[in-house]
Amino acid sequence: MNNTVRIFIRGTSLALTLVSLALCGCSGMDQAAFPATPAQGSVGSLQGSVFGGHAPIVGSHVFLLEATWTGYAAKAKSLLSFSSTATSGSYPVTQDLTTGSVTNGLYYVTSDSNGAFNVTGDYTCDAGFPVYLYASGGAPNASTVINITAISQTATGGTTTYTFTAGNQLYTGQSVQFSSSSLTGKWSTLNGTTQTVLATPTGTSFQISTTIAPGTGANTQSGSIAAVGAGNPAIVNIAMLGICPGVGNFTKLISYVYMNEVSTAAMAYSIAGFATDSVHIGTSISNEVGLQNAALNAANLYNVQGNALELPGNSAAGEGLIANQATVAGNGTVPQAELNTLGNILAACVDSANTASSSSANCTTLFADATSTGTTSGVKPIDTATAAINMAHNPGAANVIALFELASGVVPFAPQLDSTPNDFTVAITYTNITAPGGIAIDASGNAFVPTNSSSGYVTKLSPAGAVLATTATGGSGFDSIAVAPNGNVFVAANSSNAVYEYTGGLANISGSPWTSPAMTSPSSVAIDSSGNVYVTDGAASIVRKFTSSGTLSASITNSCLSGVSDIALDPAGYLWASSYSKSNGCRVSNPGGVYTFDTGGSLLEPGNLAVDSNSKGWAPLKSANELAAVTSAGSGALYAGSTIGGLAAPTWIAIDGANNLWITNAGNSYALTELTNTATALSGTSGYQGGNLNAPSWIAIDASGDVWVPNQGANSVTELIGVATPTVTPLSALQPGVRP
Repeated sequence: MNNTVRIFIRGTSLALTLVSLALCGCSGMDQAAFPATPAQGSVGSLQGSVFGGHAPIVGSHVFLLEATWTGYAAKAKSLLSFSSTATSGSYPVTQDLTTGSVTNGLYYVTSDSNGAFNVTGDYTCDAGFPVYLYASGGAPNASTVINITAISQTATGGTTTYTFTAGNQLYTGQSVQFSSSSLTGKWSTLNGTTQTVLATPTGTSFQISTTIAPGTGANTQSGSIAAVGAGNPAIVNIAMLGICPGVGNFTKLISYVYMNEVSTAAMAYSIAGFATDSVHIGTSISNEVGLQNAALNAANLYNVQGNALELPGNSAAGEGLIANQATVAGNGTVPQAELNTLGNILAACVDSANTASSSSANCTTLFADATSTGTTSGVKPIDTATAAINMAHNPGAANVIALFELASGVVPFAPQLDSTPNDFTVAITYTNITAPGGIAIDASGNAFVPTNSSSGYVTKLSPAGAVLATTATGGSGFDSIAVAPNGNVFVAANSSNAVYEYTGGLANISGSPWTSPAMTSPSSVAIDSSGNVYVTDGAASIVRKFTSSGTLSASITNSCLSGVSDIALDPAGYLWASSYSKSNGCRVSNPGGVYTFDTGGSLLEPGNLAVDSNSKGWAPLKSANELAAVTSAGSGALYAGSTIGGLAAPTWIAIDGANNLWITNAGNSYALTELTNTATALSGTSGYQGGNLNAPSWIAIDASGDVWVPNQGANSVTELIGVATPTVTPLSALQPGVRP
């Protein structure tokens, strides 16, 4: 039977009151911190179930939470409110999972013996904010027979304390069910009742305290009981519901919610760039879009409604409780076995509640290996959802083997990985993207991918990977692509000696393509924050600067631009240029004429250039297997690929919002390398190898912290979910290395 809970407030005020979920010993959420009062959306009644591994979770406290705009990893806001019809009553309390203290004013519903819960509609959500369910504690409902060898009792007033000696260890807080035939004689009065274990005096003895007094009859000292399961405070499952609408009923689109460890892993990876734990999920007010897109990504990985929507690729087996095989739009392949494996890793701790609660060997292993940094010096989590978020933050940590071993044996979520993976990055692959060239992200998180063929065109992918639009076929050799501040898209047509311009919806622009003045094999296009467009002309050793309307405003010339192949702009407006054929790089004043430095041929075949927030330029050197760093003053350093993060024939580089470096490689199984701004490896020694990268070159990072990589060898685009720090887009904003 579902539990329907009405929420009450003590006192006389009947105003709609929102309460906060205060974990980590933090103070209650300051509602006045919200920058504005958003529109309220009606949520409606929510029904669902909480499962943990092999069984329903009984007695789990289910909260309805909302991510916030008050800052990155800000405390989530609780949405459950007081009943507008209440006149009196008391409110529940729950255990603070971080400090162990009891925190008042936290409102939830409790899952029943089938794991089911029912939240009434006495609450609202804030329009545009991601809303999610958070279920803490409870016990997996898996029965274990406990053999009793001795029983004694003591009475104090109307309470009797029974002490049992058993063949199995039980734990404080565990529930036990006495069957109708388990105990006879004097203690048969306990039959048919459910009791809670009070304490474990010594060895395998345990106690219960109840008002049920011993009966009469023979003093039988043996029998059996069934342990319903130990309450496990380490259990936290989460499930992303979506974005609160401005109008209409939020839950009309959701018939039923299935929460389990796979929904937890899916949400953890999607929102990793905005979270430090399972109740601190938020962003700055300037990056609402990034968090919204991250929330929508969770639906690509796991369908909270099971098979209700009959998503492509979902299996009827398990009623959709496993990860998706395909994205909602149907054009993306989801790493189902890997996500199921992540769920099984968490389930090893959850299921262990039947024998040893949150201090079990499996929970201990999980928390020791899924720390905040992925190292032994990191902070250990105390709940399974935070452990999943930590794994998303540190997917290539050295503990991958130990974590994978937790998923061995009989697993609740199948299929799972057959062998230990190189890393735990989660990547979606979008197929049918013919001959992808470069890639660029706009302010809304849409990805634009040019097709590098004899009849080029551009494909626009939504932040969730759905194909939104394509251009008509145009020039030959579409390759480098950039998005202007107004959302227009520019593509260098290398073989057609032209630049094409489109609207953000990929409609043709009058005057496009730009062919005057004549350009020879333009290989790179960059745009500044004023909308000026820069295009390389390697044959003429010129970088041409156009206004946003296509009028030539400057021709930047210098000896260091000989054979220029790639360009970038720094926050000060300087132009950085590299020449693959001349093994050179330089920084040129804008509009040109004077260069700040010239590497003089010391960069062996550089790829593209990326500039960080400190105006330091970075270039991968494929042939030398090195990474070059040059300051704005011209001092530089080289980092050897064999020693850092799986670097192997590096080809392309991008910088995320934490100034971390992301590099594609032609070697090492096309691994992806992540380094700090001092070239310290964050990816493992083999790099990240999720997503089946195949001849990757270009790379882009969005405001959700997702990394996008075109696969030139596989006609696809890979999106690595939540692996980076959210980044300001488009690049024309000239805010590299900055979190929005």
